Amino acid sequence: MTETGKYSDPTAIAKKIHVPTYEEILDRIRSRYPRKAKTLYDKEMAALQRTHDVVISKTDFVKSLAALLDSLHPFYWRLIEIEFDRQRVHRAIKCVSKGRKMASRLFGKYRFLLMAAENKRELLRTGREARGRILSLFKKCRKDLDYLRDLVVFIQHLPAIDASMPTIIVAGAPSSGKSTLVRNATRAKPKVAVYPFTTTTIHIGHFVENDTKIQIIDTPGLLDRPFHEMNEIEKKAVAALKELDGIILFLVDVSPDAYLSVGRQFDLLVNIKGMAKGKPIYIAINKIDNPDVNSLEKAREIARDLLAKGYVEGVYETVTADKEKVYSLINDLANVLTSRVQSRELQL
Repeated sequence: MTETGKYSDPTAIAKKIHVPTYEEILDRIRSRYPRKAKTLYDKEMAALQRTHDVVISKTDFVKSLAALLDSLHPFYWRLIEIEFDRQRVHRAIKCVSKGRKMASRLFGKYRFLLMAAENKRELLRTGREARGRILSLFKKCRKDLDYLRDLVVFIQHLPAIDASMPTIIVAGAPSSGKSTLVRNATRAKPKVAVYPFTTTTIHIGHFVENDTKIQIIDTPGLLDRPFHEMNEIEKKAVAALKELDGIILFLVDVSPDAYLSVGRQFDLLVNIKGMAKGKPIYIAINKIDNPDVNSLEKAREIARDLLAKGYVEGVYETVTADKEKVYSLINDLANVLTSRVQSRELQL
Protein backbone atom coordinates (compact mmCIF):
# COMPACT_ATOMS: atom_id res chain seq x y z
CA MET A 1 0.00 0.00 0.00
CA THR A 2 1.17 3.54 -0.71
CA GLU A 3 1.19 6.21 1.93
CA THR A 4 -1.81 7.77 0.19
CA GLY A 5 -3.71 4.51 0.36
CA LYS A 6 -2.92 3.91 4.01
CA TYR A 7 -3.68 7.30 5.44
CA SER A 8 -6.43 9.85 4.91
CA ASP A 9 -7.13 13.32 6.24
CA PRO A 10 -8.36 12.68 9.80
CA THR A 11 -9.65 16.23 10.28
CA ALA A 12 -12.16 15.88 7.44
CA ILE A 13 -13.37 12.52 8.73
CA ALA A 14 -13.59 13.73 12.34
CA LYS A 15 -15.77 16.67 11.30
CA LYS A 16 -18.43 14.17 10.23
CA ILE A 17 -18.37 12.35 13.58
CA HIS A 18 -20.64 13.44 16.42
CA VAL A 19 -20.14 11.90 19.85
CA PRO A 20 -23.19 12.47 22.06
CA THR A 21 -23.13 12.90 25.80
CA TYR A 22 -25.14 10.49 27.91
CA GLU A 23 -27.58 13.32 28.58
CA GLU A 24 -28.11 13.82 24.83
CA ILE A 25 -29.02 10.15 24.49
CA LEU A 26 -31.54 10.46 27.33
CA ASP A 27 -33.06 13.62 25.88
CA ARG A 28 -33.40 11.95 22.49
CA ILE A 29 -35.22 8.99 23.99
CA ARG A 30 -37.55 11.24 26.01
CA SER A 31 -38.37 13.41 23.02
CA ARG A 32 -39.36 10.35 20.99
CA TYR A 33 -41.12 8.50 23.78
CA PRO A 34 -44.47 7.04 22.55
CA ARG A 35 -47.39 9.14 23.76
CA LYS A 36 -50.26 7.14 22.30
CA ALA A 37 -50.77 3.42 21.91
CA LYS A 38 -53.75 1.12 21.51
CA THR A 39 -52.77 -1.04 24.45
CA LEU A 40 -50.33 -1.00 27.33
CA TYR A 41 -48.43 -3.78 25.61
CA ASP A 42 -48.06 -1.67 22.45
CA LYS A 43 -46.87 1.30 24.53
CA GLU A 44 -44.25 -0.71 26.43
CA MET A 45 -43.04 -2.44 23.28
CA ALA A 46 -42.76 0.90 21.46
CA ALA A 47 -40.85 2.40 24.40
CA LEU A 48 -38.40 -0.53 24.38
CA GLN A 49 -37.97 -0.25 20.62
CA ARG A 50 -37.36 3.48 20.84
CA THR A 51 -34.81 3.11 23.65
CA HIS A 52 -32.91 0.48 21.69
CA ASP A 53 -33.03 2.37 18.39
CA VAL A 54 -31.84 5.63 19.91
CA VAL A 55 -28.89 4.19 21.83
CA ILE A 56 -27.79 2.23 18.77
CA SER A 57 -28.14 5.14 16.34
CA LYS A 58 -26.56 7.71 18.69
CA THR A 59 -23.55 5.48 19.35
CA ASP A 60 -23.07 4.43 15.73
CA PHE A 61 -20.21 6.95 15.66
CA VAL A 62 -17.99 4.42 17.42
CA LYS A 63 -17.53 2.41 14.21
CA SER A 64 -16.34 5.42 12.24
CA LEU A 65 -14.13 6.60 15.08
CA ALA A 66 -12.52 3.19 15.56
CA ALA A 67 -11.82 2.95 11.82
CA LEU A 68 -10.35 6.46 11.83
CA LEU A 69 -8.04 5.71 14.74
CA ASP A 70 -6.92 2.45 13.12
CA SER A 71 -5.91 4.33 9.96
CA LEU A 72 -4.16 7.27 11.64
CA HIS A 73 -0.65 8.16 10.52
CA PRO A 74 1.84 7.80 13.42
CA PHE A 75 2.35 11.59 13.32
CA TYR A 76 -1.24 12.14 14.38
CA TRP A 77 -1.02 9.56 17.13
CA ARG A 78 2.01 11.39 18.54
CA LEU A 79 0.01 14.63 18.61
CA ILE A 80 -2.96 12.92 20.21
CA GLU A 81 -0.84 11.25 22.86
CA ILE A 82 0.42 14.63 24.03
CA GLU A 83 -3.05 15.26 25.50
CA PHE A 84 -4.84 11.89 25.53
CA ASP A 85 -3.95 8.48 26.91
CA ARG A 86 -4.01 5.93 24.10
CA GLN A 87 -5.10 3.05 26.33
CA ARG A 88 -7.84 5.22 27.83
CA VAL A 89 -9.10 5.94 24.30
CA HIS A 90 -9.25 2.24 23.46
CA ARG A 91 -11.02 1.45 26.74
CA ALA A 92 -13.61 4.12 26.01
CA ILE A 93 -14.27 2.71 22.54
CA LYS A 94 -14.52 -0.77 24.01
CA CYS A 95 -17.06 0.39 26.61
CA VAL A 96 -19.34 1.93 23.97
CA SER A 97 -18.95 -0.99 21.55
CA LYS A 98 -19.72 -3.51 24.28
CA GLY A 99 -22.74 -1.46 25.33
CA ARG A 100 -24.13 -1.59 21.79
CA LYS A 101 -23.82 -5.37 21.61
CA MET A 102 -25.39 -5.88 25.03
CA ALA A 103 -28.19 -3.43 24.22
CA SER A 104 -29.20 -5.48 21.17
CA ARG A 105 -29.10 -8.69 23.19
CA LEU A 106 -31.25 -7.19 25.94
CA PHE A 107 -33.66 -5.83 23.36
CA GLY A 108 -34.17 -9.32 21.93
CA LYS A 109 -34.56 -10.86 25.37
CA TYR A 110 -37.07 -8.33 26.72
CA ARG A 111 -39.23 -8.34 23.61
CA PHE A 112 -40.07 -11.95 24.37
CA LEU A 113 -40.52 -11.21 28.08
CA LEU A 114 -42.98 -8.44 27.25
CA MET A 115 -44.92 -10.77 24.97
CA ALA A 116 -44.99 -13.35 27.75
CA ALA A 117 -46.15 -10.93 30.46
CA GLU A 118 -49.39 -12.14 32.04
CA ASN A 119 -50.71 -8.91 33.52
CA LYS A 120 -50.40 -5.12 33.59
CA ARG A 121 -48.07 -5.11 36.58
CA GLU A 122 -45.66 -7.54 34.93
CA LEU A 123 -45.77 -5.56 31.69
CA LEU A 124 -44.84 -2.32 33.47
CA ARG A 125 -42.15 -3.97 35.58
CA THR A 126 -40.60 -5.73 32.57
CA GLY A 127 -40.66 -2.57 30.45
CA ARG A 128 -38.99 -0.45 33.16
CA GLU A 129 -36.40 -3.13 33.79
CA ALA A 130 -35.58 -3.46 30.08
CA ARG A 131 -35.14 0.27 29.52
CA GLY A 132 -33.20 0.67 32.74
CA ARG A 133 -30.75 -2.10 31.92
CA ILE A 134 -30.14 -0.79 28.41
CA LEU A 135 -29.55 2.77 29.62
CA SER A 136 -27.32 1.58 32.46
CA LEU A 137 -24.92 0.20 29.85
CA PHE A 138 -24.28 3.70 28.55
CA LYS A 139 -24.50 5.39 31.91
CA LYS A 140 -21.41 3.35 32.78
CA CYS A 141 -19.79 4.84 29.67
CA ARG A 142 -20.76 8.42 30.51
CA LYS A 143 -17.18 9.55 31.15
CA ASP A 144 -15.98 7.54 28.16
CA LEU A 145 -18.43 9.36 25.89
CA ASP A 146 -17.15 12.69 27.20
CA TYR A 147 -13.55 11.57 26.65
CA LEU A 148 -14.23 10.46 23.08
CA ARG A 149 -16.15 13.65 22.41
CA ASP A 150 -13.12 15.71 23.47
CA LEU A 151 -10.88 13.51 21.34
CA VAL A 152 -12.97 14.02 18.21
CA VAL A 153 -13.00 17.80 18.70
CA PHE A 154 -9.22 17.66 19.14
CA ILE A 155 -8.76 15.69 15.89
CA GLN A 156 -11.02 18.13 14.05
CA HIS A 157 -8.47 20.87 14.74
CA LEU A 158 -5.33 18.96 13.83
CA PRO A 159 -3.27 20.18 10.86
CA ALA A 160 -4.11 18.47 7.57
CA ILE A 161 -0.82 16.78 6.69
CA ASP A 162 -0.44 14.90 3.40
CA ALA A 163 1.91 12.06 4.32
CA SER A 164 2.49 11.22 0.65
CA MET A 165 3.70 14.68 -0.39
CA PRO A 166 7.41 15.67 -0.51
CA THR A 167 7.96 17.55 2.72
CA ILE A 168 10.36 20.05 4.27
CA ILE A 169 10.19 20.13 8.07
CA VAL A 170 11.46 23.48 9.33
CA ALA A 171 13.03 23.24 12.78
CA GLY A 172 15.16 25.29 15.10
CA ALA A 173 15.28 27.29 18.29
CA PRO A 174 12.58 29.84 19.20
CA SER A 175 12.68 33.01 17.08
CA SER A 176 15.12 31.53 14.58
CA GLY A 177 12.95 32.56 11.62
CA LYS A 178 10.93 29.41 10.93
CA SER A 179 7.52 31.06 10.66
CA THR A 180 8.90 33.94 8.61
CA LEU A 181 10.36 31.45 6.15
CA VAL A 182 7.07 29.57 5.80
CA ARG A 183 5.13 32.83 5.36
CA ASN A 184 7.47 33.97 2.60
CA ALA A 185 7.68 30.61 0.84
CA THR A 186 3.98 29.69 0.89
CA ARG A 187 0.51 31.09 1.41
CA ALA A 188 0.43 29.86 4.99
CA LYS A 189 0.22 32.59 7.60
CA PRO A 190 1.81 31.37 10.82
CA LYS A 191 2.08 34.02 13.50
CA VAL A 192 5.30 36.02 13.46
CA ALA A 193 6.37 38.27 16.34
CA VAL A 194 9.50 39.71 17.90
CA TYR A 195 9.11 37.62 21.05
CA PRO A 196 9.86 33.86 21.23
CA PHE A 197 7.48 30.90 21.32
CA THR A 198 4.87 32.50 19.06
CA THR A 199 4.40 29.23 17.16
CA THR A 200 2.44 26.96 19.46
CA THR A 201 1.30 24.38 16.94
CA ILE A 202 2.13 22.87 13.55
CA HIS A 203 1.52 25.07 10.49
CA ILE A 204 1.53 23.82 6.90
CA GLY A 205 2.18 25.68 3.70
CA HIS A 206 2.71 24.59 0.10
CA PHE A 207 5.43 25.68 -2.31
CA VAL A 208 4.47 25.28 -5.97
CA GLU A 209 6.85 25.78 -8.88
CA ASN A 210 5.98 24.45 -12.35
CA ASP A 211 5.01 20.80 -11.76
CA THR A 212 6.68 20.66 -8.35
CA LYS A 213 4.57 20.88 -5.21
CA ILE A 214 6.03 20.40 -1.76
CA GLN A 215 4.71 20.68 1.74
CA ILE A 216 6.54 22.95 4.18
CA ILE A 217 5.90 22.44 7.87
CA ASP A 218 6.55 25.13 10.45
CA THR A 219 7.24 23.56 13.82
CA PRO A 220 7.30 25.19 17.27
CA GLY A 221 10.67 26.28 18.60
CA LEU A 222 12.73 23.75 20.52
CA LEU A 223 15.12 24.15 23.40
CA ASP A 224 18.19 22.03 23.92
CA ARG A 225 16.79 19.59 26.48
CA PRO A 226 15.70 15.94 26.67
CA PHE A 227 12.21 14.88 25.63
CA HIS A 228 10.94 14.26 29.16
CA GLU A 229 11.64 17.91 30.04
CA MET A 230 9.84 19.31 26.98
CA ASN A 231 6.48 21.03 27.23
CA GLU A 232 3.45 20.13 25.11
CA ILE A 233 4.31 22.74 22.47
CA GLU A 234 7.81 21.33 21.94
CA LYS A 235 6.44 17.79 21.74
CA LYS A 236 4.38 18.82 18.70
CA ALA A 237 7.62 19.67 16.90
CA VAL A 238 9.07 16.32 17.94
CA ALA A 239 6.03 14.56 16.44
CA ALA A 240 6.80 16.07 13.04
CA LEU A 241 10.53 15.43 13.26
CA LYS A 242 10.08 11.79 14.23
CA GLU A 243 7.09 10.66 12.22
CA LEU A 244 6.88 12.65 8.99
CA ASP A 245 8.92 11.64 5.99
CA GLY A 246 10.95 14.31 4.23
CA ILE A 247 13.99 16.48 4.84
CA ILE A 248 14.73 18.73 7.79
CA LEU A 249 15.74 22.35 7.34
CA PHE A 250 17.41 23.51 10.54
CA LEU A 251 17.65 27.28 10.99
CA VAL A 252 20.56 28.79 12.92
CA ASP A 253 19.97 32.33 14.15
CA VAL A 254 23.18 34.40 14.12
CA SER A 255 21.59 37.72 14.99
CA PRO A 256 22.59 39.63 18.15
CA ASP A 257 19.13 38.87 19.59
CA ALA A 258 19.25 35.09 19.06
CA TYR A 259 17.32 33.24 21.76
CA LEU A 260 20.04 30.59 22.09
CA SER A 261 23.78 30.95 21.54
CA VAL A 262 25.20 29.42 18.37
CA GLY A 263 26.78 26.66 20.42
CA ARG A 264 23.49 25.71 22.06
CA GLN A 265 21.70 25.87 18.70
CA PHE A 266 24.09 23.28 17.31
CA ASP A 267 23.64 21.21 20.46
CA LEU A 268 19.94 21.32 19.62
CA LEU A 269 20.77 20.12 16.11
CA VAL A 270 22.49 17.08 17.62
CA ASN A 271 19.34 16.41 19.64
CA ILE A 272 17.20 16.72 16.50
CA LYS A 273 19.52 14.41 14.60
CA GLY A 274 18.73 11.75 17.17
CA MET A 275 14.99 12.22 16.61
CA ALA A 276 15.15 12.40 12.83
CA LYS A 277 15.35 8.65 12.14
CA GLY A 278 17.88 9.11 9.33
CA LYS A 279 16.15 11.99 7.58
CA PRO A 280 18.51 14.28 5.63
CA ILE A 281 19.26 17.52 7.47
CA TYR A 282 20.13 20.83 5.83
CA ILE A 283 21.39 23.85 7.74
CA ALA A 284 20.34 27.39 6.90
CA ILE A 285 22.35 30.06 8.71
CA ASN A 286 19.76 32.80 9.05
CA LYS A 287 19.69 36.58 9.53
CA ILE A 288 23.04 37.13 7.84
CA ASP A 289 21.90 40.62 6.86
CA ASN A 290 22.41 41.81 10.44
CA PRO A 291 24.53 39.21 12.22
CA ASP A 292 26.59 39.11 15.32
CA VAL A 293 29.93 38.74 13.53
CA ASN A 294 31.38 36.26 16.00
CA SER A 295 28.21 34.17 15.92
CA LEU A 296 28.21 34.13 12.13
CA GLU A 297 31.82 32.97 11.91
CA LYS A 298 31.29 30.32 14.58
CA ALA A 299 28.16 29.06 12.82
CA ARG A 300 29.99 28.85 9.51
CA GLU A 301 32.87 26.97 11.07
CA ILE A 302 30.67 24.41 12.84
CA ALA A 303 28.41 23.98 9.81
CA ARG A 304 31.37 23.37 7.46
CA ASP A 305 32.74 20.81 9.84
CA LEU A 306 29.41 18.97 10.08
CA LEU A 307 29.07 19.00 6.30
CA ALA A 308 32.59 17.64 5.82
CA LYS A 309 31.83 14.80 8.24
CA GLY A 310 28.59 13.95 6.43
CA TYR A 311 26.54 14.84 9.50
CA VAL A 312 24.37 17.16 7.39
CA GLU A 313 23.62 17.16 3.67
CA GLY A 314 24.03 20.83 2.90
CA VAL A 315 24.61 24.30 4.31
CA TYR A 316 22.95 27.53 3.18
CA GLU A 317 23.03 31.14 4.25
CA THR A 318 19.86 33.14 4.03
CA VAL A 319 17.60 35.88 5.30
CA THR A 320 14.14 34.45 5.87
CA ALA A 321 12.64 37.96 5.83
CA ASP A 322 13.82 38.29 2.21
CA LYS A 323 11.35 36.58 -0.14
CA GLU A 324 13.85 36.24 -2.97
CA LYS A 325 16.40 34.52 -0.77
CA VAL A 326 13.71 32.27 0.67
CA TYR A 327 12.51 31.35 -2.81
CA SER A 328 16.05 30.45 -3.89
CA LEU A 329 16.57 28.28 -0.81
CA ILE A 330 13.24 26.46 -1.00
CA ASN A 331 13.47 25.99 -4.76
CA ASP A 332 16.84 24.32 -4.31
CA LEU A 333 15.50 22.04 -1.58
CA ALA A 334 12.44 21.28 -3.74
CA ASN A 335 14.80 19.98 -6.43
CA VAL A 336 16.53 17.86 -3.79
CA LEU A 337 13.17 16.43 -2.70
CA THR A 338 12.09 15.76 -6.28
CA SER A 339 15.31 13.85 -6.97
CA ARG A 340 14.84 11.92 -3.73
CA VAL A 341 11.30 10.91 -4.68
CA GLN A 342 12.36 9.88 -8.19
CA SER A 343 15.21 7.81 -6.76
CA ARG A 344 12.78 5.99 -4.46
CA GLU A 345 10.40 5.29 -7.33
CA LEU A 346 13.25 3.78 -9.37
CA GLN A 347 14.19 1.54 -6.43
CA LEU A 348 10.59 0.34 -6.20
